[in-house]
Amino acid sequence: MTCPNRQKFPFNVEKNGRIGKIYRLGNGTYKTHFRFGGKPLQNTFKSFEAALRYLESEFVKLDTDRVNALSQHPLNGSAQTYSELEQLLRREVAGSTLREAVTFFLAHHKSKKLEPKTFADASDIFVKYQGRNNISPIHIKTLKKHFRRFKREFGTRRIHEITTLEVSEWLASRKDEKTGKLWSAKTRTSVLGSLVSLSIFSRDILKAIPDIGKTEFQKVARPKKDEQEAVEIYTSEEMEKLLLAALENDVDMIPALVLGGFEGLRPAEFHAEGARRSGLKWEAFIWDDELLHISGQKVRSKPNRDIPLHPVTRAWLEPFRVLEGEIWQYKQANSKKMAALREKAEVRSIYNGFRHSYASYRIRHLKGNLAELAQEMGNSPREIINSYKRNVTDSEADEWFSILPPKGYADLIYQYIQNQVRPFEVSLKVA
Repeated sequence: MTCPNRQKFPFNVEKNGRIGKIYRLGNGTYKTHFRFGGKPLQNTFKSFEAALRYLESEFVKLDTDRVNALSQHPLNGSAQTYSELEQLLRREVAGSTLREAVTFFLAHHKSKKLEPKTFADASDIFVKYQGRNNISPIHIKTLKKHFRRFKREFGTRRIHEITTLEVSEWLASRKDEKTGKLWSAKTRTSVLGSLVSLSIFSRDILKAIPDIGKTEFQKVARPKKDEQEAVEIYTSEEMEKLLLAALENDVDMIPALVLGGFEGLRPAEFHAEGARRSGLKWEAFIWDDELLHISGQKVRSKPNRDIPLHPVTRAWLEPFRVLEGEIWQYKQANSKKMAALREKAEVRSIYNGFRHSYASYRIRHLKGNLAELAQEMGNSPREIINSYKRNVTDSEADEWFSILPPKGYADLIYQYIQNQVRPFEVSLKVA
């Protein structure tokens, strides 16, 4: 066929259901176009006749040798092999095709080459990366502790080869090194969170885990809270022992005890050790309005909150109101000073015990009003439910908030402030 002078382009070429097109280019040449295997195929010829012969010839080859289509994509194996692969895909993933599998492979592996790393190497890089991104020292310390434990068994393993089952069994078998008891669901969840964060970093940044969806760490089921796992809190008798021990041995610990036990503050909100912000200041006490103003707290959606200044708090802390500046300015960590105080008072150690005690006793006075307690503690009602003991009575709550200082306490504190050589500089509003 010769090209008629008035032929419209593109010129369609149809044969046995296949469609191709011939385009006339501005330089007098002709371009062919058709699709095969989902991909466009194009060629250029000097004459219309040559372009037409090419399309008709290709369509004949494709129709007479559909299995191999040697003119375009020669196969490396037999037709039976490819048929078996297609059947395997459809059996394992309903509706899938060999073409989809190839497309998926190219998308996730061609441009994202795996760069294997051991768990130890990946975790070390992750910790350094987090440190450069202004993550708080406390969080960095937690990551190091969690990874150190996991490294003992998996440190030399390549991180992409660690399986979901291995992580699950490891978490379920961990025991507290001091008590010998299995980790609580809360501890397992915390450690798992660190491992998941590392795995995502290893996949997305380090390319040490194949980018084919969820990592093996992400697939680990979140530990369920043990039904028998009750929140531990201090009794009013234990709290009184601690306060009296502080009055006798370490007066500077009184504000720490009071703010945790009678106002529900997180330890870090009070002393800010390791945080990239200052600790609580005496100026946060709004004595005339009976409020304690907390700003820059842990939950970003709740940047500030006001907590009622309970009478028991005023009784213990009002003698300190002549002070200004940060309450905690000691070189020794709060945790170490608190441990020494518990030893002198012969009182047990409870993780986050003062804050959990406040929640447990305060909810009784609030008649179960979770929303109000959540506002005071700067958290969600759902989280608050996990932070208080259920079987506390009204009388126990009354006893907790009735632990008053001994007679002559205020005079002792005034004398201490004015005469003791304190371990930090303070300014006094009064002489």
